[in-house]
This record gives sequence, structure tokens and C-alpha cells, in this order.
Amino acid sequence: MTVAYILEQGAYLVKEGERIIVKKDKKILHTLHSFKLEQIVIFGNVSITPPVISYLLKLGIDTVFMSKNGRYKGRLQPLYSKNILLRKKQFERLSDPIFCLNTAKSIVEGKIRNMRTFLLRINRTREDVKLEDHIFSLKRLKEKLENAKDIEEVRGIEGKASAIYFDGFSKGFISKTISFTKRIKRPPTDPVNALLSLGYTFLFNELMGAVSMVGFDPYFGALHAMEYGRPSLALDLMEEWRTPLIDTLVLSLFNLNVLNEKDFCISFEDEDDAFEEESEKTPVRLTDEGMRKFIAQYERKIRQKIRHHITGTSLSYRDCIREQIRHFARYIKGEDPEYRPILIK
Repeated sequence: MTVAYILEQGAYLVKEGERIIVKKDKKILHTLHSFKLEQIVIFGNVSITPPVISYLLKLGIDTVFMSKNGRYKGRLQPLYSKNILLRKKQFERLSDPIFCLNTAKSIVEGKIRNMRTFLLRINRTREDVKLEDHIFSLKRLKEKLENAKDIEEVRGIEGKASAIYFDGFSKGFISKTISFTKRIKRPPTDPVNALLSLGYTFLFNELMGAVSMVGFDPYFGALHAMEYGRPSLALDLMEEWRTPLIDTLVLSLFNLNVLNEKDFCISFEDEDDAFEEESEKTPVRLTDEGMRKFIAQYERKIRQKIRHHITGTSLSYRDCIREQIRHFARYIKGEDPEYRPILIK
């Protein structure tokens, strides 16, 4: 199955028979065969005709809308999942403080273990890097997590672990022209932060789609606080994948010089990317060519096969994400005794 990314500004999608045609100025840019399509991701100023919208909804082809620079805006929502019993169980179980605390602990433990494993890998392969203190600190935080008394303490441990991890992660870059000192989100002010933010947005899109497909309410989770408009469950279940999928990809793309500083630019041109609360900062983003390079590498990574730790089968990362959501559903229903995040080796 194919994920189609439409980046050409001013393009529009029309339906012709069983195909979706991408056109611009009456010129055909791409022909998408519906039987091969799993998802369409649309960036910026791209139009969809009403017949295409109806066709995509009828076939259940996930259609995602991003700003030109890759910020998630929303998706076409077909009929909501009929799995009301799962959502009912979700609300019951995640309203239980003890169950919620244990779930959050499992999620954060998986994230910390993955961060520690990645720093161990960097430490082994780079003679000029000394990350023993970072690795030991993450181990201590994981141990402290076991005795956390409430969700706030779990969140505090996760925050400390992330700060330690990104300090260690910054030591892994080989390039003399690419530097990374700390995680800056809104807006990203350097190429590494820009690529991390974009990668996490792509990852969030995967989780949001999978959580909705299985039948969960994406807005009611365990770790992330419940706030208006925050898809807490999707963000919760995204945590274990940040390091295995995005951080490893970002580091390799810069260290192998697949992307470099020429693939980035300073830009305020996308009004959807305005950051009012931090307007004094200068946003950095990928160029159009850089975006195409990253999408190709992201798709290569997420299609890579690994062994799923529960089923024992060889699955792509994308399918592993979906399998993990199904595992979480069994956990919510009481069929699996605990939630087991994916762990890298």
C-alpha cells in the first residue's frame, strides 16, 4: 500500500474513474490508483474537488492536511469508529487513578529505556564521546520511576530524562556545520530542531490515524494532561517511538550528509506556522527540495522491518505502531495484563 505526499503548491485533485489525478494548470502531475492508496498527505495550498472527498471517505483512505512547512492541521474524518465498547472501557480504565498511574509508568519507562539504549549506541561507536554520566543518570531515573506516587511525579521524571537525553544526543553529530545544543520546539531555530519537530509531526500523524482506526478516543489518555483540543492518548502512545524512529533517523541523515545546512532556510512565509508566543525567535524550516528528501528517507525508515516483541513477527515500523495500538486495546480490555512498549536494542 502507498502513502502519497502532495507538495506541489496550487495543485488540485480530481477523480477520473477509479483513479485520483493530481493536476496543476491542467497538466497531470501524478496518477494515484485508489486500490494502492493507504493515505494521502496534503501540504499547504492543494485543493480537493468534492467528488474526490466523497470517494476518499467512501474507500476509507486516510487523508491528512499539513501546512506547507509540515505542521499538522487535521484529517478527513469518515464515520466514527463503531467500537463504542472499547471507548467505554477506555474511559472507565483511564479514569481509575491507579490504572492510569501504572499505564503512565509503563509508557515513560519504555521511553527512558529507548533513550538510554540509543545513548549507549552512540557511546560505543564514537571514541571522542563520553556519555557514561548521561547513561547512568537515565538508569537512576528509571529506577526512581518505579516508586513514583502520582502522575505529576511521573511527568517530572520524564521531563528530567528528556533533558539529560537531549544533552547526550547533541554529542552524536559528526558534522562541523550542524550543531544542536538543546531541544527548541516553537519555533525550531536550527536545522536539527526543525527536523526533529517535523519528524515528530509525521510520527504523530501515524499514531493519530492508528488510534482512531482501532476505535479509541484519541483525546483521553494517561500520561499527558487532559486539555481542550489535546489528543492525549495519541501523544502518550507516541512516546515510545520518538527515539527508535525519529531521533535515530535525524542523526543518521545529518551524519551521512543526506541533509545539510543547504537544505534549510529561514522562513516566515507560511501563515499557518506563525508562533505568536515566541515571535522574537527566527523559525528554520526545510527547503522544498529538503522536504522531498526527508519524506523519501522517512518512508524508507518507517517501512523498514523489525521483529515485534509480542507477536514475534517481522513487521514494518508502520505496522508495528498499529500492532502496539491493538496491544493497548487488549490491555484496556483486560486481555493483556500490562502494557509493554516497543524497545530498541
